[in-house]
Amino acid sequence: MSQQLWQQLRPESMDSFIGAEEAVHALRMIDSGFVLISGPVGCGKTSLALAWAKERFGVPLHEQETLAPMDKFYLQHLHAYDFELDLIKQRQYFYWGVPTMIIVDEAQELYEKRQQSKLKTIPQRPDLTLVLVTQEPSALEKSIRDRCAHIRVGPLSLADLKPIVERACNFRGIPCTPELLRALNRAQVFRPRAVLNVVDSVARGLAPEAAVVGQ
Repeated sequence: MSQQLWQQLRPESMDSFIGAEEAVHALRMIDSGFVLISGPVGCGKTSLALAWAKERFGVPLHEQETLAPMDKFYLQHLHAYDFELDLIKQRQYFYWGVPTMIIVDEAQELYEKRQQSKLKTIPQRPDLTLVLVTQEPSALEKSIRDRCAHIRVGPLSLADLKPIVERACNFRGIPCTPELLRALNRAQVFRPRAVLNVVDSVARGLAPEAAVVGQ
């Protein structure tokens, strides 16, 4: 199955993000600890976490992937349903002193696995970064949220809309028309993934006013 446009244009570096300058700057100021990346669906939370991992460790990390050259670093992305704290602790023991980043996606689902209270037992370490990615930060216990540096990723601003539409239109080989930009603005479509879905629909021949419906 071919990838959707938002998958094909997923930012490969933190510098390539449009409209997330504050989040990028805040992440670059963090060396270790608990980090909570939150925001609406389709605003680039996971992409930002993966790009941050790449910038820090120099290698691309894909979803549901673990990279662990023993003497260099331990890097992992996983869904909350696959998060097992006991295994994390074992890996920490074997990788003690090795820079470690673990990205937990859909972290609000940790509640259902009764893992949240166990997170309190993970000690702070200068070589450990635990990233919780969620659209529902309130679903996490306050004690956990209080441990985190909170990074918020939101929809695009009106000023950021045109650059991302131009990038997507160039990729699909179609013109970035005023009609397309007006349709997105009128429909208040500012989430990056939704914007790219609209461009994809227009590239397939749908009129802009029709393409924004449901986005």
